Amino acid sequence: MKMKTKIIYSLSTVVLAGMVFNAQATDFNYNFIEGSYENYDLDGTDADAGKLSGSYELTPNINIIGDYAAGNIDSSNNSADDSELDFQNSAIGFEYHAPIAPKTDITTNIKYINQDIDTLDDDDGYGVGVGVRHKVTDKVELDANLDYYDIDNSDDTRLKVGARYYFNKSISAGIGYSASQEDTDTISGNIRWGF
Repeated sequence: MKMKTKIIYSLSTVVLAGMVFNAQATDFNYNFIEGSYENYDLDGTDADAGKLSGSYELTPNINIIGDYAAGNIDSSNNSADDSELDFQNSAIGFEYHAPIAPKTDITTNIKYINQDIDTLDDDDGYGVGVGVRHKVTDKVELDANLDYYDIDNSDDTRLKVGARYYFNKSISAGIGYSASQEDTDTISGNIRWGF
């Protein structure tokens, strides 16, 4: 309970700070559709997934976010038989964003999460997060996110860093790496279409 209270307090502080510094607009696009491939190392067990994500700006500072991922876990490393488990993850929520410098935005989000793994029950939970987007140049963007998840009374904290290259105003490609408190490392690549 203390961890949840600290996270909610931290997110509230970030949102208020964003409102205070909301003096200069940035040119980040929060309207996009993105397709990605993700590879997970689950403490020695491999998993792969395809993922479809989207974001749509409802107001100048608030956007709705959602994603759907489907893939499989190679459980043969931890069992006598060669087997794979299919899984699906989906999430929907809201994100607040605000500029804190001419080329930097801060973001916070909250989302509902559903997780379904073969032979196991569906699990529901929530996630909260805070992040930073920074334009190094007109073509290159860097980002970092810290996310907390609580799914079926099991919690995890994940740090993610990424880079994005803009071919033009609509099309960009990104790479990312994340590490979690539960020893899950993720490498990802994506293509994004902004509209």
